[in-house]
Amino acid sequence: MKTILTLSILFSVIALPALGELTDADLDKIRLIVKDEVSRELTPLKADIVSIKADIGSLKTDVASLSGRLSGIEKMMTWLMVIIVVAVGLPQVVIAWRSRKDQALEKQLQTLTEEIETLKEQRIVKP
Repeated sequence: MKTILTLSILFSVIALPALGELTDADLDKIRLIVKDEVSRELTPLKADIVSIKADIGSLKTDVASLSGRLSGIEKMMTWLMVIIVVAVGLPQVVIAWRSRKDQALEKQLQTLTEEIETLKEQRIVKP
């Protein structure tokens, strides 16, 4: 039991400095160590950020050029649709106009034919 008591006292004496407060010099050393670690970790991150910013800048120029190309393609597609509508619609309009004209001529021909028939009947009846 004496050995356990002596060992307990010995360990307590050894552990007492660990329970003491940190001095300003200790805190400054800790701050310096943390600052060095942080700066070492931040240096590669800063380099990565710079390279990413450069990549983003080049992507912006690429997107701007693609946007211009797409705008040109959009204009061409619009004109193509207009041409298709005109190519399909214009003949339809002409056909409809001719159909109306043909119907009017058919009607006129019918009335003239009826008139001729009535005139023939009148001539035959009254020679």
